[in-house]
Amino acid sequence: MSTPTTLEEQSRLLLAQARDELSPRREALQNEVLENNLALARRLARRYNGRGVASDDLEQVARLGLLKAVRRFDADRRSFTAYAVPTILGELRRHFRDSAWVVRPGRHVQEVQAAANVAREDLRSELSREATAAEVAERIGESEASLREADSVVGAFSPRSLDAPAPGDNAPFGHTIGAVDHNLERAEDLQAIGPSVRRLSAQDRRLLGMRFVEGRTQADIGRELGISQMQVSRRLSAVIERIRDGMGMTQLAS
Repeated sequence: MSTPTTLEEQSRLLLAQARDELSPRREALQNEVLENNLALARRLARRYNGRGVASDDLEQVARLGLLKAVRRFDADRRSFTAYAVPTILGELRRHFRDSAWVVRPGRHVQEVQAAANVAREDLRSELSREATAAEVAERIGESEASLREADSVVGAFSPRSLDAPAPGDNAPFGHTIGAVDHNLERAEDLQAIGPSVRRLSAQDRRLLGMRFVEGRTQADIGRELGISQMQVSRRLSAVIERIRDGMGMTQLAS
């Protein structure tokens, strides 16, 4: 038998021998194939760098895929590499699909995003420039709206830390989003006022609703109820006084 001259030939020969061996000899031969092909797993893992998963984690996943390829390879096949590559890539894609999302979108969105990533790389090589959204959408057979939806969840793999510095600023990124809700300061008062309001009659609650929820003037309320503005003012004062007494408060703005 001639000495194998390529890594492919060596891998197939070692796995053919492993098929006829018992443990631990079989494991030793498989481990040799595994060690010899680590560079292949590393190259495939690098394809997915910069997509929100640490490069070390990607390489570990690729090695797991390589291990599965080694253990499942049928030595009667022509090429170990032709079997190992899709096995490793499948493991990497499965990791992204099942484990890499911090906020996990729907399956279709994941599939569109994965297809778009491949299409962009292919089109970049073919066109010698970045492909437009319309070109990517046409290549993967999806609408531009579906593509935009898939692109919008790219950060879901690894969202930016709110404590990280904002671009061009030393302040934390979290300080640049959101706004102060001044109504939050009223939340405790609104919670406390609830029992007292519930003890009021339906007419009194309606009066409060027109004045403080709908924001209507006393004159407008009087016209609807058929009473004078002065009567509305007195009724409001009396209702507010009962609420204030029920809460044990000394002051309640009207």
